[in-house]
Amino acid sequence: MNADWTGDPDQLLEADEQRRDVARRFRETQLPMLKLWTYYYGLGGDADEMSFDAYLNEALHLPASQVGLIATAMRELSADEDQ
Repeated sequence: MNADWTGDPDQLLEADEQRRDVARRFRETQLPMLKLWTYYYGLGGDADEMSFDAYLNEALHLPASQVGLIATAMRELSADEDQ
């Protein structure tokens, strides 16, 4: 868990659930982490590569806006690979 977390307990539970879901989907897509991070960063993401990796391994919280960009990057890259 991120030591800087300032949300209330319900928000923390929701953030944990969201983080687990994103991590699970990342493992299922089998996208290379660097490719996903590069795409995410190109979408406007601001987490550095180390923080991004920590988030995908359920070791760090990121703001909801960044999580949304990660989900978008996974969805778009997965769609490209399916075509």
